[in-house]
Amino acid sequence: SVKLEKKFGPNVLKAIRYLVRNKIIVAESIAKKMGTHRYKTVMSLLMDAEATREQINKLAKKPAQCRLLQYLIDHGQLASDELKKSNTSHDTVKKLVQDGLVKLEKVQVVRDSYADICKARNDISLTVEQQQALEKIMPKMEAKEFQSFLLHGITGSGKTQVYIEAVAAARQKNRQAIVLVPEIALTSQIVSRFKARFGGDVVVMHSKLSTGERYDAWQRLRGKQAGIVIGARSAIFAPLPDLGIIIMDEEHEFTYKQEETPRYHTRQVAITRATLSGAVVIMGSATPAIETYFQTQMGQHTLLLMSKRIANANLPAVTIVDMREELRKKRRSVISLPLQELLQETISRGEQAIILLNRRGYATFVMCRECGHIVRCKHCDISLVYHSVGKKLKCHYCQCIETVPDICPECNSRYIRFFGTGTQKLQEEIVTFFPHIRVVRMDQDTTGGRMAYDRILEAFAKGEYDLLLGTQMVAKGHDVKNVTAVGIIAADSILNLPDFRAAERVYALLTQAAGRAGRGDKAGKVVVQTYNPEHYAVQAGANQDYQSFYEAEIVYRKALCYPPYGQIIKLTVQAKEESMARSQADQIIKELRSLMAESKTVEIIGPFPAPIAKVNDIFRMNIIIKAKDLTSVRTHITSMGLTIRPDVMIDVEPVSIM
Repeated sequence: SVKLEKKFGPNVLKAIRYLVRNKIIVAESIAKKMGTHRYKTVMSLLMDAEATREQINKLAKKPAQCRLLQYLIDHGQLASDELKKSNTSHDTVKKLVQDGLVKLEKVQVVRDSYADICKARNDISLTVEQQQALEKIMPKMEAKEFQSFLLHGITGSGKTQVYIEAVAAARQKNRQAIVLVPEIALTSQIVSRFKARFGGDVVVMHSKLSTGERYDAWQRLRGKQAGIVIGARSAIFAPLPDLGIIIMDEEHEFTYKQEETPRYHTRQVAITRATLSGAVVIMGSATPAIETYFQTQMGQHTLLLMSKRIANANLPAVTIVDMREELRKKRRSVISLPLQELLQETISRGEQAIILLNRRGYATFVMCRECGHIVRCKHCDISLVYHSVGKKLKCHYCQCIETVPDICPECNSRYIRFFGTGTQKLQEEIVTFFPHIRVVRMDQDTTGGRMAYDRILEAFAKGEYDLLLGTQMVAKGHDVKNVTAVGIIAADSILNLPDFRAAERVYALLTQAAGRAGRGDKAGKVVVQTYNPEHYAVQAGANQDYQSFYEAEIVYRKALCYPPYGQIIKLTVQAKEESMARSQADQIIKELRSLMAESKTVEIIGPFPAPIAKVNDIFRMNIIIKAKDLTSVRTHITSMGLTIRPDVMIDVEPVSIM
């Protein structure tokens, strides 16, 4: 376009858009500086097998050439960097090329870390519920009509098989598919299922892959060399010219919201893309987002219900442990007695367990027991977390690292101790109770490397470990038949956060984590440790009862005009000085209230410091705007110039108001 502007003037782009719109010319975008193709040299036979065998008889006194020719007869081709397979050398290749028996050519190498990940394909008979779900989806796909479906299936009900059959129907019509997962950690499991069915038609896209791998995937999709892309939220933008279906697995997950600019929710983008393409959207979850389920009740999505596990397997039996009672009985361990007993029984039977702790690190903070001083980050308003590996204090926001003090920096006391429990400390406590147990930890500290998630999960699935311990990533999507026990530690701690979605997060976490147990032919048991056993989210989660949770939660949402009954915009004002951030926030609120003085349906809350009031030496003040309809609010925000101010972050429909 730059060259065209130089040659034809500044109005050329307008003319191009007109010509494209009227289908006179075709405009095609090309990825620049994203990556380059990789090639390898491959040798193959110039003659058919029978003629080559005749040549082998003539070359009986040249065994190396005979070996290479026979290898090519058996295998078809051989890469020049794999000559060891045929036990020959480059000189042998050179001689056969000169004699006109072998040809060399360069072929593109498709970089794919998931090339070897594939479960053996099994012929699966669909359940009645799976068939009923597909019977509602297929007519819309046949007609190429947009329709959104909420596939509400309990854990272990076989939602993935419905995805596979729906994608197969799209591919039979030569239409392409996007399959989204909320976490990179879940990618390999769903990739293996899809590759067993579709083979090389599947490509994977997410941020942990190399630039070259993403480049190859992008080019294959654009060129229709592959028709199915699987990935995290950014995969929604994959270049698919004939999109037929979009699947959002675990649609309730908050990771589908992009928290950095540009702030988008994958669900909204998916519905928009599908509408433009005449495609269907399937949103699957055992714990649907409150807004999604509400919209289904209002007729915006079609509900597909799956209430039974595959092979009529039972949901796990759940025990709620009141940790206040444990404390009264002088049991101060973070692992309650019922959980200890469950782990002992499980491991003694040769079965496996998962323990979820929604924190990482060795201890939550380091505090002086004499003066109460907590060691905090110098650049962020948050306590530093102790990590036993390397014996360091680390900020989980700006990533700065400090040494652990021997004495309190405030009062010089030596009574400075670690408080709280993280995954590292919990691992040590488990090993103390069960010295011979094989424990593997999965949190952000152990999964920083490429494909680290997959290596840990693969080793656990193979039975190399007895216990998988980790943060919330261990609660989602894993299907290991030998896992019969799940322990959930301090899941209700989220309830203490000042966020209207806190109960929803607790319910989803409990239900999803409990759903990892008893997915095979062995019964599952779950222990939920809580300080709020009477809370409706804890009770409903333990009973896997979404309807009772929804009915309790929706009353609360309606009373306070929270989504889905209201809409929210969060403004975050940033400045290097706290006083400056507050004064600018006050000025914004004053102007907003002046512009919306006559509106009785708009509520402005704040300003108040963000829960993490300082990050990287930048102070942050929040403003929350609630309204039944944000149209006028958006107009005023734009007229005030807030959309172009670098010191103001605007988040429409935030997943968290913290």
